[in-house]
Amino acid sequence: MQDLINEIRKLIEYAGSNGKIQKQDIDKLAIKKLESVIFDLTDSLGKKDIKKALEVLKNLIYAKEPIQKILITLYNHFKKLYFVKLSLKYGKDIITSLNLKPNQTFLVNKYKMQATYFTETELKNALQSLRDLDYNYKSGLIDLQIGLETVLCKYCS
Repeated sequence: MQDLINEIRKLIEYAGSNGKIQKQDIDKLAIKKLESVIFDLTDSLGKKDIKKALEVLKNLIYAKEPIQKILITLYNHFKKLYFVKLSLKYGKDIITSLNLKPNQTFLVNKYKMQATYFTETELKNALQSLRDLDYNYKSGLIDLQIGLETVLCKYCS
């Protein structure tokens, strides 16, 4: 909550006496958390926009996000999309399936929309690809950044 308050204060100071804040001001000034950036990355993957997906990844790396954390966050995000897909298929409650807190229920529509970008098989294969990448990275067989770029390219084609 404190992060949100700090971001709002920054925008208020930026707006000054004019008092008008536009969406582009928020995009330019607000610091996005990794979890929200992963939504952007997944949107790019779902829309088959490889250029945008790689740009988002490079911006995360440039912002000094640990690449292992990016991998884990991306894996967890795809896992949630897979759970959403299964919940819809079997008529289960998505909030319960994702174990969302009451203040996180707004995410349901975003997850549902992103889950439509992928088939159940694609999500399952993406999870396996990310697990394989993690194993191969830890075994010293592949550079993690190159591996992530390869996985992104695979699911954008």
